[in-house]
Amino acid sequence: MPPIDCEDQELLDGFLTETTELLEKLDDDLIVLEKSSDDTDLMNRIFRSIHTIKGASSFLGFDLLVKVAHKTEDVLNRLRKGELSVTPEIMDVILEATDLIKLLVSDIKAGDIQERETEGTINKLLPFLLDTAGVPKAPPATPQQPAQPAAVNVDAASAPTADASPAPAAAETAPGSATVPPDVPPQVPVPKPASDAAPKKAPAPPKPAEGKGDDLADNSTVRVDVKRLDDLMNQVGELVLERNRMIQINQDLQQSDANRGDFNEEFGKLTKRMSFVTSELQMQVLKMRMIPVEKVFKKFPRIVRSMSRDLGKEVDLQIVGEETELDRSVVDEIGDPLIHLIRNAMDHGLETPEERLEAGKSRSGTLVLAAVHEGNQIIISIKDDGRGIDTERVGRKAIEKGLISEDQFAAMSQREVFDLLFLPGFSTKEKTTDLSGRGVGMDVVKTNIKKLNGLIEIKSTKGLGSEFILRLPLTLAIIQSLLVEVEGEIYSIPLSSVLETLRVDQRQFHIIGGQEVLKLRDIVLPLIRLQKVFNVQPRGDADNFFCYVVVVGAAEKRMGLVVSRLVGQQEVAIKSLGNYLANIPGIAGSTILGDGRVALIIDPVAMTETE
Repeated sequence: MPPIDCEDQELLDGFLTETTELLEKLDDDLIVLEKSSDDTDLMNRIFRSIHTIKGASSFLGFDLLVKVAHKTEDVLNRLRKGELSVTPEIMDVILEATDLIKLLVSDIKAGDIQERETEGTINKLLPFLLDTAGVPKAPPATPQQPAQPAAVNVDAASAPTADASPAPAAAETAPGSATVPPDVPPQVPVPKPASDAAPKKAPAPPKPAEGKGDDLADNSTVRVDVKRLDDLMNQVGELVLERNRMIQINQDLQQSDANRGDFNEEFGKLTKRMSFVTSELQMQVLKMRMIPVEKVFKKFPRIVRSMSRDLGKEVDLQIVGEETELDRSVVDEIGDPLIHLIRNAMDHGLETPEERLEAGKSRSGTLVLAAVHEGNQIIISIKDDGRGIDTERVGRKAIEKGLISEDQFAAMSQREVFDLLFLPGFSTKEKTTDLSGRGVGMDVVKTNIKKLNGLIEIKSTKGLGSEFILRLPLTLAIIQSLLVEVEGEIYSIPLSSVLETLRVDQRQFHIIGGQEVLKLRDIVLPLIRLQKVFNVQPRGDADNFFCYVVVVGAAEKRMGLVVSRLVGQQEVAIKSLGNYLANIPGIAGSTILGDGRVALIIDPVAMTETE
C-alpha cells in the first residue's frame, strides 16, 4: 500500500499530536486508577483516551494499532461496567498494552514502520474478555481489506481526529476507504507514511517496566496560553511606540542642536521607558517557554510501581508542586537525573516491609518528590524515610577502592563523605542489579546537573532517611549577574552563587599548605585569584593593598574570588562560546556588555571543585 500522500500530512500530524498527548497522561491515570478503582470519572477518561486512539488509528489505516487498542478498550469497558474489578494483574496487562501502543505510535512518528509482534500482549488481554461460560465476549470478525489512507481526501479529513466520537464515525464513512473492522485487522502491518525502508523484524513486545515511548513527546513545540500571547503582543506594541519616539528624538536632534537640554531630558525618559518595556517583553517571552515540571514528574508513578513490585517493597509516592514552572530547556534535561535518584532511593534507601517493621516503622515506605520556586531557582527534592546513608560503610568502600586513605577518611566531614557517592563507578552494593541507581548513575546525575548550572546536595540521617536536593536555574538563557573587574578585564559571576562581597586588605591573607586563605568570621575561606586563573596581565598601582573578595558557594563549599573592583549588578543574556571553546575550565559562557565588549561568565561551581 502506498504511504499517506503529502496532502494528508496535516491529518497525520494532528493524529500524532493528539495521540501523544493522550498517551502521556495515560500512564499516570492508570496508576491512580489502581489505587482508587471506584473513581468512575477517571475510568471513563481512560476508556475515552483508548477509544479515541483506536478510532483515529482506524481512520488512517494503522491496523496493528487498532488491533491492540481495540482489545485494550474491551477490557477497560468491562472494568467500566463493573464486570471486572481492578487488580494488579489486570493493570500489568493494560500497562503492557499501553507500552505497545506507544511503541507503534513512535514507529509511525519516525516514519519507520516495523513488524511488531502483538499477539503475545493481545493473548494476555483475551482471558479478561471471557464471560463465565468461557466464551469470548467479542468474537473476532472476518479480516477485511484495511482502509486506504492514500485515498483519504482533505474533505474527508476535515473532521478533526481530536474529538473522540467523530473519528470512529469518519472511519466508517470516509469516501474512498473500505470499512476497517476494529476487532481483527490483517496480521501483516501496512507500510506507513514516509517509510521507504524495508520492514524489520522487531523485538518482543515491551515488558511493563517503566513508561516506554517517553520520547514520543515533541520537544520542538510548546503550547502557549492565548492570554500570554495577548500580553506579548501588548508589550510589542509598547516597544513600537518607544521606537517611534526614539526616531523622532533623533530627527529633532539632527535638525537643531539648540534644544540640547530638552534632548537630554527626553532621552532620559525614553531610556527608562525602553528599559521597562524590554524587561516586560523579556518576562513574557520567558513565560511562554515555561512549562510545568509535571511533564517530567508524571512518568514517575509508573516507575515506582514497577520497581516496588520487582524489589518486593511497599512504597507510597507523594508528588508535591508539580504545577511549578520551569524553562522547557531545563525540563528536557532533568528527566534522567531524577530517574537515577528515584531508583537510588528505591533500591538503596527504602527497606523491605519486614525490615521496616523490625525498625519500628510502617510497612510502607514514603518517597516524596517535591518542586518549589525559590528566588531565581527551582528546588527539586527526592526524600525517602528509609535507612539513610551509612557514612562508615561509604568510607570503607572508598578506602577499599583506593579512592581515599584511612587518614583522609578520618578528617572528612559528613558532606565530603556524601560527595564520594558521586565518584564514577562508586557503589556500596556488594552485588550490582539492573535496578541499582548508584554505581552507574550517581556520577551521571552530578554531570547532568552541572551542565544545567545547577547544584546537588545530600542530607541524610542514618535510620531515618535521605534527601537529595537539586537547585536549578529557572532559565538557561538570561541570568542576574555580578560584574567584576580583574586588572581592567570585566567578568560576570552568576548572582545565584554569590553569598557576599568584601573589601579587604591583602595583608590579611594567609598561606596554608600553599593555598591562600582569609579568616572570615568563624571559617577559613580558601581564595582564588582570577588574575592568575585567567592569566590577566597585572596593571595599576602595585602598592595598593586593597582588593575585593566575592564569596561564592556550591552546596556547603565556600570559596573567595579575588578581584580588583566590583562594577555592579546586571541582567545578562548568556551566549555560547561554540564547540571549540566549550570546555574551558571555570567558564560557563559569555555575554555582550552595553559598550559592545564581550565579558566571560565565570562558572563558580567548577571553580569550587577544582580547588
